[in-house]
Amino acid sequence: MKFKSPLIFFLLIVSVLILSGCAGGGQASATGWPGLAADESTAYLAHNRHIYAVNLSNGLEKWRFPVEQDNKRSFYATPTFTTDGQLLAGSYENILFSLDPATGVQKWSFAEANDRFIAAPLAIEQGIFAANANNSLYALDLQGTQRWVFPTTGPLWAKPVADPDCNCIYLPSMDHKLYSIDAQTGDTNWLTEDLQGSIVGTPAYDSGLLYIGTFANELIALNASDGRVVWRTPTSDWVWGGPIVQEGVVYFGVLDGTFYALEAATGSVKWQQKFDGAITQSPLVTEDKLYFTTEAGSVYALNLNGTTLWTKNLGFKLYTSPIQAGDLILIAPSGADEYLIAFNMDGAQQWVYLPEAKK
Repeated sequence: MKFKSPLIFFLLIVSVLILSGCAGGGQASATGWPGLAADESTAYLAHNRHIYAVNLSNGLEKWRFPVEQDNKRSFYATPTFTTDGQLLAGSYENILFSLDPATGVQKWSFAEANDRFIAAPLAIEQGIFAANANNSLYALDLQGTQRWVFPTTGPLWAKPVADPDCNCIYLPSMDHKLYSIDAQTGDTNWLTEDLQGSIVGTPAYDSGLLYIGTFANELIALNASDGRVVWRTPTSDWVWGGPIVQEGVVYFGVLDGTFYALEAATGSVKWQQKFDGAITQSPLVTEDKLYFTTEAGSVYALNLNGTTLWTKNLGFKLYTSPIQAGDLILIAPSGADEYLIAFNMDGAQQWVYLPEAKK
C-alpha cells in the first residue's frame, strides 16, 4: 500500500480500526480531530475529554460537559441539534448523550451501541439516526428510545443524509456501498453495487442526485431513486470529506491537497488547484466564497472561481471543517493549546479560546 500523505501515518498512530486492503478498498483509521457546531450565540466543540460551549461574542467558555474530566471518555463527533432543541454528542466510549445547549446538563443517554460514535448523528423530524463504528445505524426517537437498528457489513464513520421527498435516509458505509433506508421502518429501499472504495464523508444531496467521494480516488454521482451511477470522476487521491453542492457545482478536496470544482450535472472539471496539505474535511461554501483548511495548518478563502482571496497558516494541523457562525469563521485546530479560533470573513482574527484547567 502506498500512502501519499503524512496524514495516513497520523491516522495509523491514533487509529481505532486497522487499515486493511489497498488504498481505494481499505478501511481507514479514525482520528481524534475536534467536532464543531454553532448556533446564533454559541459554538459547541467536541474536543478530547469534553464538549465545550463557547460564547461567540468574546470566546469565553459558557459550560463544559462533563464538568469533571472523565479519563475514560472522549468526544470527537460533531455535536448535532435536534428539531426540539437538544444538543446530541456521541462519545468514543459508545454512548450518545443528549444535552441542554443552554446549560450543558444531560437530558438522557443511549448506551446500547458497543463501539465508537465517530460520525455526527442525523436529527430530523422522524427522529435521530446515529451511525456507529459497529456496522450499525441506530434509529431513536427524540427521547433516546431505540426504534430499530440497520446493519451493514462495514463500519459507519459518516453522517447519513435525509431526503424529505421520499421519507428516506442515505447511509454511506466503509463496506463500499451506499444504502437508501426507509426512515420510519428501517427497511432497505435499495443499495448500490460495490463502489470500490470506503466512504467516510457525508454525501451531498441535490435535485435528485447524491454525490459521494470514496477511497477509490473518485467522486461519484448517483440517482437518488435507485442508486444507479450517473457519472464517475477520477481524483488524484482519496476523497475523505463529503462534497458540497451549490448552484450546480460540486466542491471538495482530497488527501494530496488538490481541491476540485465539478459540474454537478456531468462531473466535468470546472477547475482544480493544488494546495499545501491534505484536505480531510468538507469545505464551507457561502453565497460567493468557499473556505477550507489543510493538514499543513493553512486556512484558505477562495472565490467560487478558484481565485485565492486570503490565506492564514496557523502552525497547527487542521482536520476539522471550518464553519460559519454569523459573521465569523470558526477554526478548530488539532494538537494545539488554542482549541478554537475565530476570524472575520476577511481573515482578521477576532478571538481565541483556550480552556482553563478546572481546579
